[in-house]
Amino acid sequence: MTDVFPSPLREETIGEYLISRGLIPGTPLWTSTLTDGVSARVYRVDSPTHHWVVKQAMPELRVAATWFADPRRAITEARALKLLGTLTPSMVPQLIDADPETFSLTMTAAPPTWKNWKSVLLGAPDDQQSFASDLKDVAAVLGTTLGTWHRETWGREDVAAEFSDGESFEQLRVIPFHRAIAALYPEFDERIDLLIDTITTRAECLVHGDFSPKNILTGATGIWVLDFEVARFGAAVFDLAFLAHHLAMKALVRPTFASDFSDAFEVFLREYRIALGRELDLTTLGWHSAVLLLSRVDGVSRAQYLSENQRSVARLAAMTVLSSSNGSGTEFWNVIAWCAQEQQS
Repeated sequence: MTDVFPSPLREETIGEYLISRGLIPGTPLWTSTLTDGVSARVYRVDSPTHHWVVKQAMPELRVAATWFADPRRAITEARALKLLGTLTPSMVPQLIDADPETFSLTMTAAPPTWKNWKSVLLGAPDDQQSFASDLKDVAAVLGTTLGTWHRETWGREDVAAEFSDGESFEQLRVIPFHRAIAALYPEFDERIDLLIDTITTRAECLVHGDFSPKNILTGATGIWVLDFEVARFGAAVFDLAFLAHHLAMKALVRPTFASDFSDAFEVFLREYRIALGRELDLTTLGWHSAVLLLSRVDGVSRAQYLSENQRSVARLAAMTVLSSSNGSGTEFWNVIAWCAQEQQS
């Protein structure tokens, strides 16, 4: 990891930064902090002619435990945005600029009426039927999108060469998720080692690495997928498991909607398979999803919105799946459904 870190960009100076980069004229600017994120500083800048977001990767993530990651991952994200912008331009923001000196990138901003999908999934729905329908509609689009990305980059030597560095993936995924859980639960270390071997050695396609509701924006005019810091050429199953475990957590938080989250993932997987256009071995999808779920309870990157009771239920679900000889996605969702039902009884 680099030992030289630039000064952090600040909301009060972000306009000057864009002007210094020659990206925006010295017209009136309105700046705001979009998020006090775990891994990056993110600002929105509006002018009469431009609506942009500036994101700067941080070398130390804001979590309870000590967690460092190479800020050069910002340049990885810029490369991924450029590539995927050619494949599905309507599904990602447009990359405007990448600055390797400050580990920052500038991209187009979404319309202000668009919402973060995580907040939608955790919010109070006006109507259960429309919530379930919208959930499946978004899942279908995401399935097609991810399937397209995986298909169009499958086996491509040029993409493999460009995204061959697995350091950020190790720092931001394998160590805080899989290795942390293997250390805490030695009874699963052999199984987790097999999962680690899959996601670190299998080279199939460009993997997003953080395919999560928090990185998805939805609005009346479209959907965007964000945050490609962990992108690497790797195992397709990782992206599927990452979305699965996030939807499963939402199902445990909102057990009355558990079947809707399960159905949504089924729709996502169906559309993904159609877009991918090839057979994919998913016999371990459930195990991959379970170790990620367990990491959200006891790992470094814990889900803050889970109550203590929900943490206990999620822990039970994950351990049940990891103990099973059946590592399929179907088994994973069957266990989630059972745990959700138990919460309501």
